[in-house]
Amino acid sequence: MNFINSAWQKELEPYQKNFFGQKKDKRITEWRELLSKLPTLKNKQIDLIDGVVILCDLDKKDLEDVKSLLLKFLPWRKGPFQINDLIVDSEWKSNLKWERFLELNIDLSGKTILDVGSGNGYSGFRMLGCGAKEVLCLEPNLMHVSQFAAINHFVESSEIKMLPARLEELNIPDPAFDLIFSMGLLYHQRNPEAHLKLLSSHLRENGIIVLETIIAPEDFGNALIPEERYANMPNVHFVHTELGLMHLANNMGLEIISKSTKQLTTLSEQRSTEWMPFGSLGSAINKDDRNLTIENLPAPNRQFFVIKNPSNLA
Repeated sequence: MNFINSAWQKELEPYQKNFFGQKKDKRITEWRELLSKLPTLKNKQIDLIDGVVILCDLDKKDLEDVKSLLLKFLPWRKGPFQINDLIVDSEWKSNLKWERFLELNIDLSGKTILDVGSGNGYSGFRMLGCGAKEVLCLEPNLMHVSQFAAINHFVESSEIKMLPARLEELNIPDPAFDLIFSMGLLYHQRNPEAHLKLLSSHLRENGIIVLETIIAPEDFGNALIPEERYANMPNVHFVHTELGLMHLANNMGLEIISKSTKQLTTLSEQRSTEWMPFGSLGSAINKDDRNLTIENLPAPNRQFFVIKNPSNLA
């Protein structure tokens, strides 16, 4: 049986038995060995509604062994994931972002969904918890792919799959998705219009894009354009204002049909942990004024936008 459709199934086939296909990374051998050591869980209960929670028959020692194995997949950027009392305490408390998405009251029941730049698949699992029919995660970073493989080893869902590729690399002619998520990607695009147009080209009729991005204050006109770095990130090209994003959408024949309130990213939502022990938001924010980055630019405020399937894109 095809996943999504025959074209997407063909793209997925090289990764069905081998998560990494023919991709190259010096850690692949290590990741494969770690994945082979993960135990088979007995008497599982999976909760993807209130989180990504796996309850099972696993004694304290075996749980410590699982923790030791999972720690070797670090850094864990997205989460948390829970296995009995073990919490994979990732850099991002992605559950907080997901709660903000839920406030938009978008029905995912029975929907076919594409999550572009999905990371380790945390949000994809939550989409299944909301009743999605199929979720395809696109993630070129093989570290995140290895983490997805580890978590889905325990969840064992055939309704979610991960393809280690960028959407720009693929040539799939027919629109196949009811919803497409792009979260934390727009400000990394050298050509934001091309990004939105590409997403739109994969939407079925009446489909929607769920866009989550950093939004700059209106003082910056259409967009804040960093000289070098933004919040210590070197690859930020445009941080749109609400007005700028509206202009971008309108110029493409797109319609923003709803949005969330802006939310300042705090040190309680994004921070270093045992599972991601490297620099995080704390090293990117001005210590004297948490509303500014270390470059003295406005600190990240994030917002969801729901964008209607275009009617006049070629």
